[in-house]
Amino acid sequence: MPWEIDYALLTFTQLKKSLYYLTNDIKITIDSVLNLSSNIIDWDKSELPKEYFIEKYNTYSLLLDRVYTHNKKIYEGDELYGHLDLQKDCIGKEFTHYMNICPDLYFSETALTTLVQTVPIINKNYDNFPHYIIVPEIFQMWDNTWQEIVGEEYKHIPNEDWYTADVFDIRASKKYKERMALIKNPSEKDLVSLRVIKKYLKWTGWFDLYSKDLYERIITPPKEWKGYGPWDLFSMNVVADLFNDHKFRFLEFVVSEKISKYSTGPLNQKKGANTGNWMQPSIKKFLHIKENSSKEDQRQRMGKDGDPLEQMKHSENSIIKKRIKELQKDKKLWETISAKSNKRFGGK
Repeated sequence: MPWEIDYALLTFTQLKKSLYYLTNDIKITIDSVLNLSSNIIDWDKSELPKEYFIEKYNTYSLLLDRVYTHNKKIYEGDELYGHLDLQKDCIGKEFTHYMNICPDLYFSETALTTLVQTVPIINKNYDNFPHYIIVPEIFQMWDNTWQEIVGEEYKHIPNEDWYTADVFDIRASKKYKERMALIKNPSEKDLVSLRVIKKYLKWTGWFDLYSKDLYERIITPPKEWKGYGPWDLFSMNVVADLFNDHKFRFLEFVVSEKISKYSTGPLNQKKGANTGNWMQPSIKKFLHIKENSSKEDQRQRMGKDGDPLEQMKHSENSIIKKRIKELQKDKKLWETISAKSNKRFGGK
């Protein structure tokens, strides 16, 4: 979004740094979009013009254009547009894995490499398992459902104080320093502190790596969804339903890298757990944002059946159950999903 434009500089800078830790055989394509949709913003009434954001976006993009395959796009239409639309456009036969990166997220320059280098370890030790997700650890969050992926060094923080964490404390942690020492000359033993989630499946949707088959065929968002939507929650519910009720052959791996929001800790401008309030207000006050354009309002307009969060609450008629039925119609795919000889955890 235009009020997130300076996050692009931070994200692109970290992605540029990440390149120096990746081996030459890894090919990464990055898709990004500057969303100037007039469905959300009345540009005629805004004090900042589109050109202000276009100039910044094109300039920041130079960090990626010369080192990655960077498919950049500026959307200036009048339709509702958001991450759901971009996700659908990014599917390609040439890709083996997918990631979504939230624009307001801090990740270290070694985080991307850690996730990528974990893939061959999984392939070797888990017989080329087709459906998995690799997630980094996170700071303490607001309730206990996150505990499986919270880093040990942050679990002492009370849930109600989750937003107080200084994002840059990641760099001061002992594990981060160990990672920096090992990343360039890793052994399989030292490369990743890899563990498998065995109790409560949970991921953020912030900086996760998905296997190709899982992303393209299992957790694809409903066709009618547009703009912003709870795809992360949808994907977790689909996987959990398949895993619990249909013996889904799925694994979730956690690596020792840490991620967090830039807007927590000293950068949070509002008292309490209100993230996202450090760069955005200074830009938002110069834009005329239309009514009914919040994330919640967008969800209400996404599909003919209304708010997808509400749709997920109804057991038999939910969009989750609908997705399961769609998967069952593809008999060949369903065989890979619900295998009778399913060993959920453990490698060879």
